[in-house]
Amino acid sequence: MRLAQWQSAFVNALAQQQNDASLLDLVANEQKGRFHIYQNNAFQAQLNALQQAFPVCHIVVGELCFSQLVKRYILRYPLHELNLNRYGQNFPAWLAREIVDHNAFKDLAYLGELAQMEWLINQSYYAMDCDSFMVNHNEFAQLASLPDAAQQQAILLLSPAVSLMSCEFPVDKVWKKYQPHRLNHGQVEQDSASSNSNRVADKKQQDKLRHLVIYRQQYHSKVCSVEPKQMQLLQAIASQQTLAQLTASEVDLNLLTELIERQWLCGFSLQPLDDVTEDG
Repeated sequence: MRLAQWQSAFVNALAQQQNDASLLDLVANEQKGRFHIYQNNAFQAQLNALQQAFPVCHIVVGELCFSQLVKRYILRYPLHELNLNRYGQNFPAWLAREIVDHNAFKDLAYLGELAQMEWLINQSYYAMDCDSFMVNHNEFAQLASLPDAAQQQAILLLSPAVSLMSCEFPVDKVWKKYQPHRLNHGQVEQDSASSNSNRVADKKQQDKLRHLVIYRQQYHSKVCSVEPKQMQLLQAIASQQTLAQLTASEVDLNLLTELIERQWLCGFSLQPLDDVTEDG
């Protein structure tokens, strides 16, 4: 058998489906029992990766339940790349569906949103740093030197470590509750509205969604809840609207200074003034 065929049979046999017949046919009988060690090691590596990416979810459901969830997740989404830090992208949406489909999770309706927040925290930690990102973009100081027409075509840029999330449940508070036991790199900031409990109650009535910004400061990913107006502006920027479009919309541009100071915005790029591309 060719080496490539051996390798393919080995990889297939490591999968949770345990489709190992084609490989075991090639192995001496006294060696077949050893292969289960490789299968278990492969599963443990993926389990550990997901435990690190979703540490609070792991704590909430418990060791045994989380292990069973991971087994089912691996069946649905097998590992296709070597970088385990990027494994788990589909876990939050998959977990949200599992919660709906299984009555055992009826008291954990927030779990899908918690998993989504944890994934964004994980990806923020590993995101490109601003200095590397800005090599191909423009610093804010350069904006003032542009002609007015060019300024209006500028597109503000979120930091590569910034993610936005709107959720129905206060999952950042759930995360904060388990901070003494956390296994990840995240921290939760003080709620900007928590100093006035009446104001918080009013906001919950007016706006049912909770708005979160996930970002990195030095070597820690952080989660901060923001007001709807801040999220509206951040979402408009994330959609790559030009300054002209932002000005014409209902977003509050007075909030830009704070976003820049917090380093949630890192610069700008220029949209071509016509439809001609570099390729013609």
